[in-house]
Order: sequence, then structure tokens, then C-alpha cells
Amino acid sequence: MRVLNSSLLVAAVAEISKGTPLVRARDVFAWCDRNSVSYQGDGVRNQALWEADLEEARGEQRLLKFKSGECKQSRIGWALIARGAKAREAAARLGWAEQCWDGEKWDWPCMPIPGIPPRMVEEPVSQEASWG
Repeated sequence: MRVLNSSLLVAAVAEISKGTPLVRARDVFAWCDRNSVSYQGDGVRNQALWEADLEEARGEQRLLKFKSGECKQSRIGWALIARGAKAREAAARLGWAEQCWDGEKWDWPCMPIPGIPPRMVEEPVSQEASWG
């Protein structure tokens, strides 16, 4: 069985995106199962998928990456750069944000991170109780 790499990830996104501009990780998993490609690899859960994602970002950068939030349970999606406008529209409808590769890591663009409320300003606590 082949292990997922950046070229296979791009091939999966290209094939799946014929029906939808935003391809979710679960769609890539299904594609891998149909094509006898391992998305697990030898490492931790789905390690081969995350390594392919990083390899693609460091290399030709043929894919855009989207995320539904900033926690580990967030959903991940990709789109071909050529279909970027439609993918961004689809992501906006879902409340997903595009991530950008800064050369070292994936980073959030200059927009609010979805699902994170603005911080509340805390007032300092007085040392003396106010008994009214």
C-alpha cells in the first residue's frame, strides 16, 4: 500500500473538487481508502496526511488550506489554488477560515479566528470591601 504524500494529496483534492470546491479531510480519507493509499503512515493518527500537507506547503503550494476553528477537533479542508474564489465562498458560508503558510508553519490570516469570542476586560479587584 502506498503512503500519502503531497502529490497524492493534490491528486485527491483535484479529483474530489470536481463536485465541490472545498474538500474536507474525511473526503480525502475516503479517496485514500478507494485508491489503496495509507493516510495513517507509521506515526500517530493520520500522520501521513499531516506530513503530506506540510510537504505540499513547503513545496509547490498548489493547495489552499481551510480550518473550521483553532482547536484539535476543528475540521480541515483543502482547495486547488485555481478554484480559490469558489472555495473561499464555500468556506465563508461554513464559517471556516483560510490558513496561510508563513514559510515555517500554518498561520491564521489577519481576520478573527472563528468561534473565539473577544476577550472580556476584567476590572481590578479592590483590596477593601465596599459595604455600602
